[in-house]
Amino acid sequence: MRNIFDQYEQPENRLTHALATVLGQSPKLLVDFLKWLGISEIPKASLLAISQQQVPGVQLEDVDEEHQKGLPDLAIFDDDNWVVLFECKVQAKVTMGQLERHRKTAQRNGYDSPWIVVLTVDELENELPPKTVVRSWREVYSWFNQRVTDSFWAIQLVDYMRPFEQKMLARNYQIRGTITVFDGLRFDDKNPYSYREAKRLIRLLGDLLQSRKDLHKIGVDPDGKRRHGITSQDTDSVWDFLPLVAARGVEQFTAFPHLTISINRRHAVAAITIPNGVRGGFRTKLVGLGIDGFLEVVRAIESGLRPVLKKSPNAKPMLYATQRHYYSQRSDPEVDGRMDADLRTAIQGNGASTIKYQPEWVEAIYSLLVNKRSNIQLGFEVHFPYSCKRIRSDEAVDLFAAAWIAMSPILDLAVDG
Repeated sequence: MRNIFDQYEQPENRLTHALATVLGQSPKLLVDFLKWLGISEIPKASLLAISQQQVPGVQLEDVDEEHQKGLPDLAIFDDDNWVVLFECKVQAKVTMGQLERHRKTAQRNGYDSPWIVVLTVDELENELPPKTVVRSWREVYSWFNQRVTDSFWAIQLVDYMRPFEQKMLARNYQIRGTITVFDGLRFDDKNPYSYREAKRLIRLLGDLLQSRKDLHKIGVDPDGKRRHGITSQDTDSVWDFLPLVAARGVEQFTAFPHLTISINRRHAVAAITIPNGVRGGFRTKLVGLGIDGFLEVVRAIESGLRPVLKKSPNAKPMLYATQRHYYSQRSDPEVDGRMDADLRTAIQGNGASTIKYQPEWVEAIYSLLVNKRSNIQLGFEVHFPYSCKRIRSDEAVDLFAAAWIAMSPILDLAVDG
């Protein structure tokens, strides 16, 4: 069944219509929203009216073609020369010319001093004229999300914006940024995993992680390209990666290690991936280290991850080696062999009563790497269960970052310089 908010074809118009409908149904939300925007001298809610795609008080058919370019996406007004005009963008950028046309259109129709509000995913770099307000859709989402416990209509808008973003990503609409904010990975029996929701969340999570200065210190490229289009027939997991500064200019991201994010039906994963084709003689370095040197790297990583596991008690620190092949460039991999080991099996007195000391697991993985005759990928990863309270909140960002920082000794080994 078509959502009651979906009355337009263009994404901007759908989102604007949803906002207009919610504000029109809740006078208190309307006034509080205008106050949050910074609008002054707001009339009583009973005196306010809302229109879309037209000049306040003017029928659309009465507007000539020249002036239709100045029509606001949304207008809130009264009968006494007070008006707020909205320009809402998801795909295109806002120009100062558009805002000036809105102002002139309002003034031609008797609104001498209009407010202009821009809702967008971009930052406006120009100096703004008086009575002009800019807010991001992320800020709008957050504002309404803070009111879901008290307002039925706030719930309706928030619950619309999440799947709206999912659909835009699924259909490859060129949304210039994001319209929601990351507030945790909350998959459970009541909110089962879905590929669309995982795709939305991994984009938000990746944006936050890539901008972190503590990750820049271990080599993450703040401007590096991630996966351009996250598409797959596999609905059980979705993944993305953060590239390293060392990988700038390379055509294949698999030529360098990278930080991998994975969201699947069972858990979320923060990993450092060392592809088979990594540059820099990684296999030669491993041979030079010897098994004792490799075990020291493993033990350093396990020790660094202990504070992370303390914050997420049921998380698992893992090491794996896998051999795969592909039938085509777009096909999912076929796994020929894989070995996984909890890092704590390599540590005597690891603090986990149920995990016994058995370093031969890590030794077997080391042997695979130095004696390989096929494509072998190595990875260190932490599996975070969705039952973890921190993973279910925005603190998940901190957990992922801390896990990668703790695993960074493998980057020091794999990346020259």
